[in-house]
Amino acid sequence: MAEPTNPPAAFTLVVGSYTHSLPHVEARGQGISVLRLCAETGRIAPVSSFADLRNPTYLALADDHRMLYAVEELPAEDGASAVALRFEPGSGDIALLARVEAVGDCPCHVSLDRQGRRLFVSNYVSGNLLTCALDAAGLPTGAAVNLQRRGSGPNESRQEGPHVHQATATPDGSRVLVCDAGTDEIAVHAIGGATLIDPQPDLVVKTKGGHMPRHLAFSTDATKVFVVHELGCSVSCYAYSDTGMQLLDEASTLPDGFEGQSACAAIRVHPGGRFVYASNRGHDTIVAFEADPGAGALRPIGWYSTRGAVPRDFAIDPGGHYLVAANQDSHSLSVFSIDQQSGALTPVGEPYGIGSPVCVLFA
Repeated sequence: MAEPTNPPAAFTLVVGSYTHSLPHVEARGQGISVLRLCAETGRIAPVSSFADLRNPTYLALADDHRMLYAVEELPAEDGASAVALRFEPGSGDIALLARVEAVGDCPCHVSLDRQGRRLFVSNYVSGNLLTCALDAAGLPTGAAVNLQRRGSGPNESRQEGPHVHQATATPDGSRVLVCDAGTDEIAVHAIGGATLIDPQPDLVVKTKGGHMPRHLAFSTDATKVFVVHELGCSVSCYAYSDTGMQLLDEASTLPDGFEGQSACAAIRVHPGGRFVYASNRGHDTIVAFEADPGAGALRPIGWYSTRGAVPRDFAIDPGGHYLVAANQDSHSLSVFSIDQQSGALTPVGEPYGIGSPVCVLFA
């Protein structure tokens, strides 16, 4: 496990938001916002904003933090796309360099492979994954590969077809794991070689019917995969290897006795490797687990109010000292310190007002 480092005095945050309302959200965002977070006080101050995109909800940063990628979460007929941006962390300046058609409806997630040579765009409504090659400068090049998934799930109102929600490259860069919330499946595809991505999966893992696997994260040693289920309100731990995935444990993201409506969104693994966090929209909390490094058992540590409504996404700083949660519907960010021994969260400062935030990145 990695040892947490001492935190810097300040962090740069990059936040994506909704600028145009959709049926599930009232948009008040300004686009992409660059902010400074004071580690000691938890106070957040604006640096810059980039308003030339529509619904740049989900973001991804290259390892050198000089290239930023975003989706424009829109219906296909309104120009759904993914964009490449030049980013200057010091000044917060952002410039649009390239745009590619998402070839689908409502792209909700964007990510990179481990070498920064492929861009993965997850289209939720149309249920397809677009893979684009990136050149040495990080710009899209050549023909993209469109992987259209098929199938449905038992929840007729939410799973009438495939709904790709996230694609995550394996730590060794050889494969990409695709969460399909519409079919209750995690598909594993090979990447590399002469093709951007193998259109036929090496493996398809079926999760519980109607649970909707939404996002996943690898353990720090790459031997386990943690999956958060949107409607199942649970986190599953799988043993992962080149030969397959084996379910080890599953734990509820909600406390005993909770009877309201809630749905999960994001999941993150602490850089130290011991703790796993997930967000509850409805219960409006971050739940913390301790993960057994051997058996993969998940032990709840606690539930921590995000002091807002609908925590869509959250991020942990690279040193593992702070967590920032984005409250989409109450239009705010909340900062927490992370206890390095217990994994517990403590609020720091007051929530920061920002319109309909979704994705948060530490730059």
